[in-house]
Amino acid sequence: MRIFTALLGATIAGATLGAAGLTAAPARADVPGFGVRVTAPATFKASGNTKTLTAVSTSDQRQCRKVRWTLIVRGGDVPLDRIRVTRIENNTAFATRVSLDGDTATLVDEQLDPGTLCRGRTVTGQWQIGFAGRDGGRVRFEVRAFDEANTLLTAGGATTEVTGQVATSSPTPSPSKTSASPEPTEDEEEEATPADTTPPTRAAVTQSPQALSPAASDSNLLGPGLIVGGVFFFLGLLLLLRLRSRTKAARQQAQTLPTGFYTMP
Repeated sequence: MRIFTALLGATIAGATLGAAGLTAAPARADVPGFGVRVTAPATFKASGNTKTLTAVSTSDQRQCRKVRWTLIVRGGDVPLDRIRVTRIENNTAFATRVSLDGDTATLVDEQLDPGTLCRGRTVTGQWQIGFAGRDGGRVRFEVRAFDEANTLLTAGGATTEVTGQVATSSPTPSPSKTSASPEPTEDEEEEATPADTTPPTRAAVTQSPQALSPAASDSNLLGPGLIVGGVFFFLGLLLLLRLRSRTKAARQQAQTLPTGFYTMP
């Protein structure tokens, strides 16, 4: 494995350690004259952007040495499969070897750092770190600097917190506008008439636009319907009277005896 990428599954709900960053004091040198200062962000956000962990090694010795970096990640509250780490050198990925042991992962550079550690000259190692998931927790980082002969020169560490994502309640779905409202019964129509002077409750006011919309449309058609019905009624009445008059005249004409005289043979 050339680049370690372990995804962290539980987001961290831990407390914030600081505002700008968390810097560990220089560790005691394992070889006299060497030191390292590890700087880590105070907090990480679960499922957020990656941030940079930085280690700067120093030397008081005249002899210059090459450095091979080793990063140890202790997940603790955060599973290793939810942590992602990438070694960076000159803004590009740097090959590493990874080994896992329980909740601890060790990343060792496959090659020596391009820089040279001398008196008055530092060597810097950088790692991009990110966390996945929603929960949070505390994570410990330890950085060790070895020379070409794999001798531990110095080591240092820093602890950071991963803040979890706060769950938000989903909004209550509003009633569908296309759903059909039940037809009001005769009792409901009588209660909805203006004669009812009882002040409506808040629930009744909220539901009144949907409940009263059918009755409102019927009242708008009542006036024109009465007028048209009255016109047809009078037309039918006139027609009935006219037919009755004609029938009566025909009966009278049929019952009238002839008034002419006939000559007997």
